[in-house]
Amino acid sequence: MVRRSILNALQRLQDGLQREPPVNRDDGGDVRGQREGSSDTSTVASTLDTQEIDNDIEACPDYRVRLFLSVDLTGSTAFKAKYANEREPLEPYPIWLNRTRNFYRVFPQVLTRHFGEFTAVLAGAKDYKDMPPQVWKTVGDEIIFCIRIVCLEHLACCMRAFTKALSTYGAAINKQQSELDVKGSAWVASFPAPNVTIVSASRINTMEPSNKVGGQLSEAEETRADRLPGEYDFLGKQIDTGFRISRFAQVHELAISVDLAWLLTLLRERDLVDFRFTYRGKEILKGVIGSVPYPIITVQTERSVRRRELDELERTVANTDFAKHIELRNYLHKFMEEHEVEIPIISLHGIKYDKDKLPKCFFELGTAWQAGAREEQQRKRIKEEADAFDDSAVPTVEDKNKLNELNSSFDKAFKSYWSD
Repeated sequence: MVRRSILNALQRLQDGLQREPPVNRDDGGDVRGQREGSSDTSTVASTLDTQEIDNDIEACPDYRVRLFLSVDLTGSTAFKAKYANEREPLEPYPIWLNRTRNFYRVFPQVLTRHFGEFTAVLAGAKDYKDMPPQVWKTVGDEIIFCIRIVCLEHLACCMRAFTKALSTYGAAINKQQSELDVKGSAWVASFPAPNVTIVSASRINTMEPSNKVGGQLSEAEETRADRLPGEYDFLGKQIDTGFRISRFAQVHELAISVDLAWLLTLLRERDLVDFRFTYRGKEILKGVIGSVPYPIITVQTERSVRRRELDELERTVANTDFAKHIELRNYLHKFMEEHEVEIPIISLHGIKYDKDKLPKCFFELGTAWQAGAREEQQRKRIKEEADAFDDSAVPTVEDKNKLNELNSSFDKAFKSYWSD
């Protein structure tokens, strides 16, 4: 009878201790009930966990090149001062304000209209005909557009539409108000490296990115930024360069970055654009390629036939002809290689580019992305396992008291047993 009591007590003790706290693993996970001698099982489980984590990891965003177009309303400061208090008949607002509002409203419409005109006559344009440049932001009397470029033909349509919009709108507003005109600049930037996309401050509190590794957005967010750039900010050295070269823009000349200029020479070689390039020498731009003198390249946008003729005569006298696009292409490519300026990769429509030729920084980001995403998935899994862990498996104070009582009963049972 006593022996049976002891056996029953031992069984109750065994049952009470059957569920135990998890044993920590080196990789941060846990294995319940794992004991010495089960290393093979642990290795297999760890391998399976790693495979599952890799399957759950979202891929690094695709490589993409975005075009930035800036148009500035020139003469606006003097115009505001001159017409500060003047109003047109039946208008509640000053003349200068109406002209500025017209600029913000009408120029994007003119740009979109011209884009549609060029895509309508280009074979294969159906794949990007609904991708005109979109307003990214406005800064003072400046509008900046942005669009992801899907092929060289798409780039040609965007640039031709922009230069024509400068001419169309510039002529209209200059006729209406002789003090006003427009000038432009343009550049390209590669994403998700070396430049980055971030959610704008106006939207950051209303959404949660589907995935974020080291501050980078997922492919889904990058795709959204392609369509709705106004909801995002773009940061990086190529963005900085674009703002720096804008000071060389004039009413009759579009200022462009060296990488965009190189792309445009490729378009010129294929007769996709008829731009005429001017090399204006080199200038040191603060914070650009380590203060190495930067080539200043412009595209002629003079809309007046008479002034274009005058410019031709001046170039003849000064012996400064337009740059030949083939020589300019070779020079710019060599310059970018020498000073490690990222060479943008854009192919012709219907042709896939060689991914092995993408910038080195893109592959470095991909490696870092995978490592960061794997670590994030591991942390997530550990948290889920911790949340799912049954706290009742850990002995409570009450359980310890019961265990003490059980030990006491054992002592009495053993004494009774051995005293027989």
